[in-house]
Amino acid sequence: MSDSYSADSRTEQATPRRLEKAREEGSIPRAHNVAGAAVVLAGALALLLAGGKFIELLEASLTSGLDLAPEPMRDPAQLAAAAGRIVQPAVMILGPFLLLMAAVAFVADIAIGGWTYATTPINPDFSRISPVKGFGRLFSHAALAEIIKALIKFIVVAGVAAWLMQNRLGGFLHAAGETWPFAAQQSAGLILQVFLVLAAVLAVLSLLEVPYQIWAHRDQLKMSRQDIRDEMREADGSPQTRRRIRSLRLKMARMRMMTEVPKADVVIVNPEHYAAALSYKDGSMRAPRLVAKGTGLTALRIREIAGEHDVPLVEAPPLARAVYRAVELGDEIPTGLYGAVAEVLAYVYRLRAARQAGAPLPQRPDDRFAPPPEYAS
Repeated sequence: MSDSYSADSRTEQATPRRLEKAREEGSIPRAHNVAGAAVVLAGALALLLAGGKFIELLEASLTSGLDLAPEPMRDPAQLAAAAGRIVQPAVMILGPFLLLMAAVAFVADIAIGGWTYATTPINPDFSRISPVKGFGRLFSHAALAEIIKALIKFIVVAGVAAWLMQNRLGGFLHAAGETWPFAAQQSAGLILQVFLVLAAVLAVLSLLEVPYQIWAHRDQLKMSRQDIRDEMREADGSPQTRRRIRSLRLKMARMRMMTEVPKADVVIVNPEHYAAALSYKDGSMRAPRLVAKGTGLTALRIREIAGEHDVPLVEAPPLARAVYRAVELGDEIPTGLYGAVAEVLAYVYRLRAARQAGAPLPQRPDDRFAPPPEYAS
């Protein structure tokens, strides 16, 4: 892409090729705050659904530690087994919980932009540690947008938290007057409710950020009109490359065409400037088919190959020019040329039969080889 254009000139949306190239380089829209909010919300739901079981396992772990007899502490052989019995309840708590949080974070992170693998982001880039560019990023529009988003989130979450605490202040005061087990349970329930609501609010705010992240990513990849022209030129190749490819294609087509000349039934010539080789298989073709044609040196080469393989040459200048101009390689001749071409083939078949029988050669019906006026040059 061209780097000589400022951001003001990048007014065009990114092309599919530009988006695909950016994805290959690891540049995709991401909303990492969504992953954080999803982890917080999932943790709150896990505590709401399985908080009682967590407390039981923690209590069992604490009880096992406090009830440990002093003898295993003095015997190194029994110490590991004793420690395992203490740690096992805690592992049963933290293991599934941490796996759940890791899975939620992974799924939430790739939900925006999808999965991609690229090594470009981890390649050494010394411009990232440049103080000048660092200050530029610090005071850029993107940094200002991040600050504004953080302030909005803080204000909204703080406002909701204050409202929740005000509405549940009576419940906390009532819990303070209860005995210890009931006070702890009631306080934990109130705190869990507040935590769950705040996590839901944070998740909603993070989801509202997703459209902005997608827009910002597309805006960063915008292209100038010159960029689009450069991309199209790069996709099509340089004029020299296109000419080279065209030349190779013509050469290969000419080589394939020359292999069909020995199979032709007749070659109609001009006699030197044009050559058209026709093939007709009765029963499998509706009309004679053009298998080779050319002018100049190509026509001369067709004549040479036809002579080497005893393919009849019939001089019919007007018909040769008409077939060359009106018929493409591999196509059947048009209906307007049926009569003239049929006369040529009939003459070739009579000529071949006379030679095989040793009879006198038939006379050429030159007046019947002429194409209709609309095909005549």
